[in-house]
Amino acid sequence: MATMNLSSKGEHELIPMEQMTARPLEHEDEDDYCGTSHSSISVDGDDDEGERLLARQKSNRVGFERSYAKARNKLRCIYFLGSFAYSIYLPFFVLFMKNEIGLSAGEVGLVGALQIVGGYLVGPPVSLLVDWLSVKLDCLKFRIHKYMWIASMLACTIPVQLIPLANNFASALVIAIMVSGLNAPVSSIQDASTLGFLGKESHEYGKIRFWGAIGWGLGSLMGGSIAQFFGMQYAFRLFGVGTVANAAIVLSLDFTTIQKAEESSAAGSAGGGGSSSDSVPFHHSIRRLVPTWSYALCLFVAVVAGFGGSSLQSLLLIFLSDLGAPDFLEGLALSVATISELPVFWASGYVIKRYGASSLLCASLLALTIRSILVSFLTNPWMVLPLQLLHGFTFAGTWTAGVALAKENSPVGLETSGQSVFSLSFNGIGGLSGAIVGGQLYDLVGARTMYRIKAMIFAATAILYALTLTKPKCCVK
Repeated sequence: MATMNLSSKGEHELIPMEQMTARPLEHEDEDDYCGTSHSSISVDGDDDEGERLLARQKSNRVGFERSYAKARNKLRCIYFLGSFAYSIYLPFFVLFMKNEIGLSAGEVGLVGALQIVGGYLVGPPVSLLVDWLSVKLDCLKFRIHKYMWIASMLACTIPVQLIPLANNFASALVIAIMVSGLNAPVSSIQDASTLGFLGKESHEYGKIRFWGAIGWGLGSLMGGSIAQFFGMQYAFRLFGVGTVANAAIVLSLDFTTIQKAEESSAAGSAGGGGSSSDSVPFHHSIRRLVPTWSYALCLFVAVVAGFGGSSLQSLLLIFLSDLGAPDFLEGLALSVATISELPVFWASGYVIKRYGASSLLCASLLALTIRSILVSFLTNPWMVLPLQLLHGFTFAGTWTAGVALAKENSPVGLETSGQSVFSLSFNGIGGLSGAIVGGQLYDLVGARTMYRIKAMIFAATAILYALTLTKPKCCVK
């Protein structure tokens, strides 16, 4: 409340500004006032100072909103370019191993499995190290995330450019492990940073991740065309160009926007009392990464979903190739699958707020069951295109639900590590087991029987998980 000083015979009295019009001034005729009311001078000066303060606050607010909007636009570009690049590397490396090197489906599955092992021997420890350094070196908190992010992206471009030199199982395996190990921290840092930039609007993560789906679709289509008309080595070069451009955008991100969002959130939730991370030792926070039984159940479902996802991506391309599909169709199939992600990513925020992330995770598992059954009956490779529309739930639904659950269950200061736990479950354990078991089943019983066996596993898991959803959000601590 604004106030002013009135001087009367050497005494001072504080009078609220709101009472100035109701309270008469004393000694208006005394010589001390020189025919001019000091009160009017003080009021005018105080009003000017208040207006300047309001102007500064408005300017700061506008500046923050502009920084926030720029950060969100850059994050959209980062997800777009990152997914664009990896939609070229991942599927066409699988085809390169099968068609150019001559590996069997089992050998391709083994490479994929060992690639996952290499990545997750590196990813979680590096994520934990980044979080620890951020806590210990608070002045470098956001720089550590940024430069680790950039270094990982740039380093993994080197082995990708060496793929055309691979000519046997061992060389393909070395390249695969190098890529996964160098790129391992990127996903967790990227998702944790995005949630940090979003602040209280973290449920809008799907609308940012939405642009990754667009990038994946365009990259798959372009990569398929380049591979068919010019050769796969040119597709891998395009990966390098996209990744370098992406690193440049990350370098331009203003990570202090995260700090401002955190301070605003802390002030709103704790009355400016500061972050709870200040009062909890780091080693005590690590213990909280151990999931509760309800969250552990969600992670198990993520493992099963990852188990199925590997067979509906890399092994699906091999199945289509066996059915006589051209490279262009394989790229087009990936593009259609990516298009199906768009509405799911866009609407995921509403679904999670209305029904809970656990419900979305369960629905994704049911979609995975249906998709696996339908794929097992394919005879015409072109008929895979309408079936790819279910990919929106099987991947986008699982991923957005998992990221939301990981955020809810991550200790303050360990957000990157928390995302790494979910990624380890879905892509690591699930992807690893799916690649090993799927590849072996493909060789032993064929693709159709493999998909039907997996469909039974998905159906059983979905039914059991649905029975536990007695509350809207079963996985909240």
